[in-house]
Formats: sequence, structure tokens, C-alpha cells
Amino acid sequence: MPELVSGGVRIAYETFGDLADPPILLVHGFASDRSANWIRARWPAPLTEAGFSGVALDLRGHGGSDRPRRLDAYDVPRFHGDFVAVLDTLGLASVHLLGYSLGARLCWDFALRHPTRVRSLVLGGAPLAGSFAGFDHARARQLLSAGSADALRSASTPDDPTSHFLAMTTGLPGNDPQALLRVAEAVRRRPFTARKRVPQHPMLLVAGGDDPVAPHSQALAEELPNARSLELPGRTHVTAVTSRLFQAEAAAFFRTQEDARATA
Repeated sequence: MPELVSGGVRIAYETFGDLADPPILLVHGFASDRSANWIRARWPAPLTEAGFSGVALDLRGHGGSDRPRRLDAYDVPRFHGDFVAVLDTLGLASVHLLGYSLGARLCWDFALRHPTRVRSLVLGGAPLAGSFAGFDHARARQLLSAGSADALRSASTPDDPTSHFLAMTTGLPGNDPQALLRVAEAVRRRPFTARKRVPQHPMLLVAGGDDPVAPHSQALAEELPNARSLELPGRTHVTAVTSRLFQAEAAAFFRTQEDARATA
């Protein structure tokens, strides 16, 4: 498994396809990793069949990457620095971005911060109304110290963001809840209001029809000349990422953007 060091933190990643083909950087969601979000969900095949290569990384605090216990290690620009380090290591000047949930929010910010390194964006389950809204870090740490993983999952309720995000931290074997709680708190402290600053790149906003973020995605896409939306019928925030429709439409969108670049 390839890895590199970015700002003193080891970042794990993998590639698929031929990197001479147009590259896509895949950024997973909170408390997930590159394997669960992308590889096991069978994203490589539709992307490579459409003529693309892929780079999937584990965000710091997740998967095979390091998991610092310092809150400041998860400030949003730190994640952006990891993206740059991966792209520079692979000699990639610019990429298409494919992000899900937290990954979508980080990709949005990355496109604003490093616009010349981004060709287009496909953002699934984007938290357009705010990241980790209502999360209480101190209470989450108290609950974590008092309960088992099974108890935390059973106590999670949709109307209690703290218990909900805490339960998510126990979702994958090997997750480090203490590190993930710091991810949530650090990202929460960086307010995210999508309409205030919008990337000028072409973008596709995707959400499951049964995901509460779907109306936000559709409404925002209707306001922006460079965006369109896709709703996945019957899919939730958890199940959207495995949708074959999502995969096919993302591949087609990237192909359209790449063909337009070739003829510009």
C-alpha cells in the first residue's frame, strides 16, 4: 500500500487504472475509508471503463492513515495539504474530484483554495446546510468513555447529532473514535455555508432520495449555472454511494467535462 508523509502525518492511498489517463481524486466520508467508500463499492470499474484513472486516499484520522490525537491536526487546510502532497507525489497537476459526505465538503473547499488543480467536481451527500451541526465534542467524549460500541450504536437517534456522529465512529472495525471525534470537532469549527463561496468548476451534486440533504443539493444546483443535481431514488445517505446509477452518471459527467477540455 503506497503512503507518504504530509505535515508529519502518514497518509495511505492507492491508485487504479493508468495514471496517464485523466485522473480522479476520490475522497471518502466521515468514519469511512477508501476501501469501504470506493473500492468495495466497486467504483474503479465504471471509472476506468470510461477512460479515467483514480487515486483514493484515506483521510488523516481514517483507515490506514495516521490518527493524531491533537485537535489542530484536523483543521480543514491540513486535509487540503494532504491532497496536494498526494497529487505532487504522483506528478498530477490537476484532477477531477469525487467526494462523498465529509469528502464532498473537503473537495468543495479544496476547489476554492486550489482552483487550478481541479477540473470538475462530483459531490455526493454534500453537507450543504453545514458540517457536524449540533455536534458537542465534550459530551461525545463523555458518552464514549461511558459506553460500549454496541451501546453507542443502539443509543443513536437522528434528532441527537452528538450521539449520531459518535455512533458513526464505531461503524468500521479498527476505527479510532477518539481521533474521529477530533475530526468532527475541528471541521465543525470551520463554518461551511456553501452559498457564500462557490467553486466555478462544473459540478454534479448527487444525493439519495431518502437523504435529508437531497433538497439542499437540488435547490443549490438550480441556482448555479455551473451545476446540476442527481437524485437517487430510494437511497439514503448510507446507501447512495453503492448506487450503480451514481457511478454511471459520475463517469458520464467526468467524460463530458474531459471531452470539453480536449476540444477547448
